[in-house]
Amino acid sequence: MRSAIQLELRSLFASRSLWILSLLTGPLVGFSFIQAISLYGEASKPALVTRQLAVGLNPFDGVIVPTYGAIYLALTLLFPFVAIRVISTDKESGALRLLFQAPLHSSALLAAKVAAVLSAWLLVELPGLLVLLIWRLSGGHIFVPETLCLLFGHFLYGVLVTAISLFAAAIAESASTAALLALACTLGSWVLDFAAGGGNSWLAKISELSLTALLKPFEQGLLVWKVVGEIAIMAVGLSALTLLWWHPGGQFVLKVRGTAIVFALCAALFVPLRNLTPSVDLTEDQRHSFSPVVRSALQRIREPLRITAYLAPEDPRMMDFDRSILAKLRRTLPRTEIVNPEGDQAAIFKTGEDANYGLVIYEVGSRRAESRSTSREEVLPLLWNLAGVPPPTADDPPSYPGYPLVVKSSWTHELVFYVLWPTLTFAGWLLFSRR
Repeated sequence: MRSAIQLELRSLFASRSLWILSLLTGPLVGFSFIQAISLYGEASKPALVTRQLAVGLNPFDGVIVPTYGAIYLALTLLFPFVAIRVISTDKESGALRLLFQAPLHSSALLAAKVAAVLSAWLLVELPGLLVLLIWRLSGGHIFVPETLCLLFGHFLYGVLVTAISLFAAAIAESASTAALLALACTLGSWVLDFAAGGGNSWLAKISELSLTALLKPFEQGLLVWKVVGEIAIMAVGLSALTLLWWHPGGQFVLKVRGTAIVFALCAALFVPLRNLTPSVDLTEDQRHSFSPVVRSALQRIREPLRITAYLAPEDPRMMDFDRSILAKLRRTLPRTEIVNPEGDQAAIFKTGEDANYGLVIYEVGSRRAESRSTSREEVLPLLWNLAGVPPPTADDPPSYPGYPLVVKSSWTHELVFYVLWPTLTFAGWLLFSRR
């Protein structure tokens, strides 16, 4: 096993595709970082004068997440070419048949290839880690739990892209065909993301399958165990399909039968995940959670809670309502039912003739109340009254100081990402290609 991993690593690090990926990723991440600190600095200038404005300045949202957006692009558009190579090269050269004659089991061979590809993922992540170091040395604030949540999300995303790429390489006859299949999956996620805001179309209903949607909670500092389980099941299922299809001597009928079994098992495992609701809010300002006293009071509501909102999803009032109330209610009371009858029609087509538009109906058991306000000052007391639960004596949400900082982009940043990183990449390619 160890020798197989070493062989895969030598082959991968001697390839030009890996170093081209590194060459493109470094300047791309550097450009995103320079732009992010520039915009963050402009937003911080008023906050340094008026401290009340500092509350809205979060370096995780303003600097770290935008910078890692460049790594997301590299993983989506470029990383599949590197992952595909570890199988397609062996298939095209005929070395794959020789590998299957070795005493090592096929699952161990696949594990060695996955380990090699994940080392390439680490190379892609290095510019992001370098950004975190530079930001911290510049005086920037980093909240470790939510940053680790983002890194964990990128790791899971890298594992899933690796599984998709290896399966595409296993079923395709050439690397170019495999690349098209892998990109169809990754880029197809963007189509689903666009469709998510398009009402109740069938594309919008399956938009949760988007790879971007799976990564989004981690970018918000939210660890959702359901998403972790979904990624794990998909990665394991794709790995099982790769084992079925990459063997050149396998019978087609057996491969199809095995594929059906894998799909059935994955579907069966997805069923209990639908009811898995726990999540962990790792953000410093606890933006996804009510304060502890409010959360304790809400958990005393034993009857089913149903909220019907006559607001279009793209209406700013609905967006704010979902962010400040509904999303937090789902985490606190998982049985809460949210109904949006206006979800199939865009707000720009509302004529104002619908008397119910803007109305929110709250039902706790058989009791019902209506309101057109979406502020927590109105909604929470209304819920206490409906449920017959005494309101909390005090609501002390965690105070967030905000971290305004003006960091001017210097020639040092450009030197590191535009000169030093490409130089090290070129040196690495020369070093490993001659071995």
